[in-house]
Amino acid sequence: MKKIIVLPMYGIGDVLMTTPALRNIKEQTGAKITYLHMFETTRDILLNNPCIDENIFFPFLSSGRLEGLRFLIKFRKRFDCSINFYPSNRRDYNLASFICGRPLRIGHRYARNDLTELNFLKNRTVMEDDTLHCVEENLRLLDFLGIRERKVYPMQIHLTAEEEAFASGWISDLELGRRRLIGIHPGTSVFKNQDRRRWPEVSFAKLIDSLSLEMDAAFLLFGGPDERPLRGKLISMVRTGTKIISVDLPSVRQAAALIRRCSLFISNDSGPMHIAAASGVPTVAVFGPTNPVWVRPWGVRHRVVRKDLPCSPCFRYSRKTLECVANGGYACIRDIAVEDVFEACLGIIQKV
Repeated sequence: MKKIIVLPMYGIGDVLMTTPALRNIKEQTGAKITYLHMFETTRDILLNNPCIDENIFFPFLSSGRLEGLRFLIKFRKRFDCSINFYPSNRRDYNLASFICGRPLRIGHRYARNDLTELNFLKNRTVMEDDTLHCVEENLRLLDFLGIRERKVYPMQIHLTAEEEAFASGWISDLELGRRRLIGIHPGTSVFKNQDRRRWPEVSFAKLIDSLSLEMDAAFLLFGGPDERPLRGKLISMVRTGTKIISVDLPSVRQAAALIRRCSLFISNDSGPMHIAAASGVPTVAVFGPTNPVWVRPWGVRHRVVRKDLPCSPCFRYSRKTLECVANGGYACIRDIAVEDVFEACLGIIQKV
């Protein structure tokens, strides 16, 4: 039996997009899979996944480099191979692979910063392909494990009965049972200026106003603790008397259980967007600088709304911070019309 370690991915969406590949590996090889995380939220979103034998978090960002090195060295002789799933164009991930993985170190080579990010430390690689979704990029790596016939699974979150019951109780306590639940995530990661790819709060507020006139719905605003001011600002901009709730929960899995109860999810390109897709919730995704070809909602009914500008999408997987000076800055997300997102929402709802 092969022993495989999967090395740190950055965000919830990145991690969820590895789950179809993990399922293929487990079903076709029976390998023992250890998943190492640098964030507790990504570890938690994979709890109870039957394809993962060990699901480990280590606080690399808050620990010193020496402490992180000592932690990785403990894994030195435990594994047959390491996998750096896509995208992981960072030297720290490649160094971790070199330390942990023996003798196979599997991953991608990248069009930008490939040498400076030490991707040559992997010894089984494919070149990234701009035409593929991240899920498809990850499936390509399975060739190196002898898996030729790959099944294109959806992403997965494995919730417990208790977590499902929590969502039922939460909805019941707020007397929302008879309303259509529409989830919204108005935020994004802030890493490398990625908060600049948020559709404006005022646009989300106008969208809620428009949707509330069309249907009896309650709107659930999701996001982390750092996004509470954003959600509060959005709520203050809504003009109709519709039911809007800022969802503040201590657990990403509780949030996932609530997202699963929504009949529609509207979001920027973000982790909650991928949670909705992994939960089978029809999704409308608003995209600006990032490329929907790579990270659109996978395996679920969805609509992508974006503004087709010559300079968009411009985001690449590298250390470069997101910047824009064209068209007054971030017109690709700023100028997306409320009417376009509204029509996409109605189109999705009418097919549910």
